[in-house]
Amino acid sequence: MTGAPIKARQGVFKFSTGITPDASTPFNTEFSGSATNLLKNITISPPEGSADKIDLLGETSNFQNALLDQKAFGLAKVSGTVLMDGDEDGIRQLMTGATGDAITGGYTRYQVGSSASGDTRVTEAAILVSLDNSTDRVNFVFDNVMLTKIGDVKLTGADGHWEYDFEGMCLPKDYYEEYLD
Repeated sequence: MTGAPIKARQGVFKFSTGITPDASTPFNTEFSGSATNLLKNITISPPEGSADKIDLLGETSNFQNALLDQKAFGLAKVSGTVLMDGDEDGIRQLMTGATGDAITGGYTRYQVGSSASGDTRVTEAAILVSLDNSTDRVNFVFDNVMLTKIGDVKLTGADGHWEYDFEGMCLPKDYYEEYLD
């Protein structure tokens, strides 16, 4: 490890319709297609594994006897803010459906929660956040990710662009962290 920090410009966010992890393919080469770069405020929350304390009778070394009851790991989450560029982006399509409805005049219409024309939520998608400073690389992968939130579309004020927040989550078994040795 070089200890050189990885900067925002060295991060890539990609999504795919699903991947098949194997021991011979690094995740950053597993995702095809172009990166989605109009993002900021990305937060990766690995699964948390909590525990409850169970008090027992007696004491040892002046402390109450106790055990820790391990709980199952929670969901892995990824969230961030998307800057709108006037065209469909893959994040919105994951939430509303991959195809949408063709509308006269060259439009495509999407509707959250509709099952018409394939507008169902995509549940077999994968998201890659790859951090690479040309010396070190860290890949975060959310396989079988489900987008659960597309936030309000809002004007940023001083920045002068429109944006919205998103959140996706997956089971602990579908969350991966991969480090280049």
